[in-house]
Amino acid sequence: MTFSRRDLFARVPASWAALSAALSAQSTDEDYWRLLARQFPLESGLIYMNAANVCPASRPVLDRHLGLLRDFQANPSFQNRDKYAAMEERVRRKIAALLNVENNEIAMVRNTSEGSNTVVRGLDLKPGDEVLITSHNHPSNNDSWKVRAARDGIVVKAATVPVPATTTADLLNRISDAATSRTRVIAVTHVTNTAGLKFPVKEIAEIARKRGAWFHLDGAQSFGALDVDLRAIGCDSYASSMHKWPMGPLEAGILYVRQDRQKELWPSIVTAGWSDKIEGARKYEVFGQRDDPRLASLEAAMDFLALVGMKRIERRVQQITTALKQGFANSDALVMRTNIEPELAHGVVKVDLKNGRLKQAYDTLWSRDRLSIAMTASGDTAGLRFSPHIYNSMDEVERVVAAVKKLAA
Repeated sequence: MTFSRRDLFARVPASWAALSAALSAQSTDEDYWRLLARQFPLESGLIYMNAANVCPASRPVLDRHLGLLRDFQANPSFQNRDKYAAMEERVRRKIAALLNVENNEIAMVRNTSEGSNTVVRGLDLKPGDEVLITSHNHPSNNDSWKVRAARDGIVVKAATVPVPATTTADLLNRISDAATSRTRVIAVTHVTNTAGLKFPVKEIAEIARKRGAWFHLDGAQSFGALDVDLRAIGCDSYASSMHKWPMGPLEAGILYVRQDRQKELWPSIVTAGWSDKIEGARKYEVFGQRDDPRLASLEAAMDFLALVGMKRIERRVQQITTALKQGFANSDALVMRTNIEPELAHGVVKVDLKNGRLKQAYDTLWSRDRLSIAMTASGDTAGLRFSPHIYNSMDEVERVVAAVKKLAA
């Protein structure tokens, strides 16, 4: 029995094996990505390039989440809920494997902000101790430190970073020059949400290690977009969200804490179920009743990433963003805020209009072209922010570039 292409698309979500076989059968790279895009429930005609904010979950992830939610609500007994503990441990193992760390170094939290704030609140710091951040950290890895400084008398210093950056060496020099003998924490963003600047985090980890400082990494824009190896990077902690590049459900995230430094980090929330005998990073996730179906459904998100492969995902994101940057670079009416060099940028493309009609362009791209992006109204990263993912096509890139150039003219 043979199936039409439409029949094949309809049957693909039935199993991982079917999806894998269908993807392998595609004759070209673009056919592969077009078929993969069919696994996302995005509206027809919508060009969605806002992965840096929130991503749609794939149909396999959505189906898994809704199925578990129905099961939970149909039978919320202790007996039925017992199964979730094993499911969540499988999720932990798969997350750890993806990041090349140990299972007991992963805590499951609500998002990057909660993970980062666990580090902000949990480290023993005394008045006069310095925390080094950068000028383009996300507020959860920036303002949170300033709030603690106001309360506890620690000193927060920000290394100023130009946009676009000049060189990797310059970024490292700015971090190294801002660090002092009193620096106890260096907290940076792996890839910035403002302009997609990618920091040389392995080298920054070495700077922190030489000074005996804790190195915390905000991975909101790298987990699920880059092939991240935390063991190779050498950071002490790393926080990220599932609702962005990993394409999982909302209000689920991770906090990695290196095993040999866990004794230095206190949990921020303690409630029923907590004990000082809890092993590893699990002690940072005792929040009371959790949404077990949501956490268990993360397994499908990890399986989806594994099916495609993180190296392949990283290459595809880089391919699409490079095409966007090359398209925009050909216009004298646009100002590029994102580095062209792949070693200095990933995932996010920020471009401004010289004619000053930024907000008008943003609104028109939505109302006329059904293009969903983000916008920064002012400052050194002012512009339109594009953050495409694996569900976007090269055809969409061409349409987006043409639409933006027309508005910038």
